[in-house]
Amino acid sequence: MPFFVTKPLQIPLGCDVEDVTPKLLKLLRLKQSELKNVCLHRQSVDARNKSDVHFVCSYLVEATRAPQNAQPYVFPQDVLCEAKPRLRKEVVVVGAGPAGLFAALYLVKSGCNVTVVERGADISARQAAVKEFFVGGKFNSETNVQFGLGGAGTFSDGKLTSGISSPLTYTVFRQFVRSGAPRSVITSATPHVGTDNLSAVVANLRDEIVSYGGRFLFNAAVTDFVANNGCVEGVRLANGSTLPAQAVVLACGHSARDIFDTLYRAGAEMTFKPFAVGLRIEHTRKFINQAQYGELFAAHRDLPSANYKLAFNGADRSCYSFCMCPGGTVVAANSEPNTVVVNGMSDHARNGANSNSALVVNVTAQDMETFGFGKGVFAGVEFQRALERKAFALGGGNYVAPCQNVADFAANRLSCSFDVAPSYPRGVASANMRNLLPEPLSNALCRALEYFDGKIRGFGSSGVFTGVESRTSSPVRIVRDASFQSNLRNLYPAGEGAGYAGGIVSSAVDGLRVAMSIADPVERNL
Repeated sequence: MPFFVTKPLQIPLGCDVEDVTPKLLKLLRLKQSELKNVCLHRQSVDARNKSDVHFVCSYLVEATRAPQNAQPYVFPQDVLCEAKPRLRKEVVVVGAGPAGLFAALYLVKSGCNVTVVERGADISARQAAVKEFFVGGKFNSETNVQFGLGGAGTFSDGKLTSGISSPLTYTVFRQFVRSGAPRSVITSATPHVGTDNLSAVVANLRDEIVSYGGRFLFNAAVTDFVANNGCVEGVRLANGSTLPAQAVVLACGHSARDIFDTLYRAGAEMTFKPFAVGLRIEHTRKFINQAQYGELFAAHRDLPSANYKLAFNGADRSCYSFCMCPGGTVVAANSEPNTVVVNGMSDHARNGANSNSALVVNVTAQDMETFGFGKGVFAGVEFQRALERKAFALGGGNYVAPCQNVADFAANRLSCSFDVAPSYPRGVASANMRNLLPEPLSNALCRALEYFDGKIRGFGSSGVFTGVESRTSSPVRIVRDASFQSNLRNLYPAGEGAGYAGGIVSSAVDGLRVAMSIADPVERNL
């Protein structure tokens, strides 16, 4: 029997969004006997009218005839379920983030001998190292919030929102659920896994790859690429060993700066890529909930912690919220010693005292010249590094982060006390963030704050800033052709670090695309 997706239904808070058969029969104008199966397709919150906050839901239905107020639905292809062994190829995947894991899973199910090489630790050791650092312990430059099983996304909100429209997103979402993510990631308009769930999800992905014959090498940094006549034939590890390969998937992540240097020396074509930098803003979760849901519904038990998405397009540059973490915390996300980098994370419940997001401003190649970092491929990397070292100095050392009230940032003055208790785990010190960011970026943030205050009253005049948010995306792009290969043949740059993705879902999708091009180059006309 055919499936259909319904038009949206308004479901009041307090009602079971799964128990809507009478409403659907009326909407679809079907008899009970004609409606065979029903499941939730998409759920969102409509809070435009603060006196009537409700859910908006659409449903997938299986019916004996075509219903009214619904469209035919064809399930997308799940390429991981349909992958079959059909070739033997030695493949090395560099990096165990979303791009690397999904590439490895597709390739190993296609019959390849896959070795995943990860510079950081496996998940349990990684969690221990990160926890130790957060509570004041030593920093580990190889295993941290950026490096280790699962990549940078493991210590984040686990947001699965994405701006891409690839049909491969269907595969990614279902694989996450198969690996232990909540089923709500498939139906929610703002899906997220939660930091507390991500460790088990990436461990299950690892185990599935191993079950098909793949292997993992942890604490194994790549130091060089073995190349002959412009073709990559393997990688060399820090311990001196060499892994031969007929294909190398480079999914190193946006913070693997040493890999970028190594690749450039090897002759790979690379370019500067525009990115964004800024500060992490925190308000209380109660404030954001009240602003988004209104006083009447702010504490309603059926509503998730409120989200927001803000953007301001100025005359010269744009500023926008990024990686919003309702009920989350600000975390230490540096990958180099004596630097401070911040990011946000939250557990699945999103019930922390504060909500945070990055407020970032776009930067261009012209900015790099203006700020004194030249025209080189790595101008953005050096700009990031300079900001991160300055943030460390402003915090006074020991990975303490500089912090400032939002109102004081706008007024260009130090904060004597903080409006909101900062959640950054290594502690904060009062500092003027105007001394951290270049003046054009600070000015752009100030203009954006005024605009955002008109969207969410009090947003741009309350809360605290913690800095610096510098790792929004890769500042370089590793050029690849229509076959997904670098000019160094047999090298396949993938994911966010290569400059072709921005987040967990798009990175995983890019990993799949690269893997499919390796496994089926003729079939896919690549």
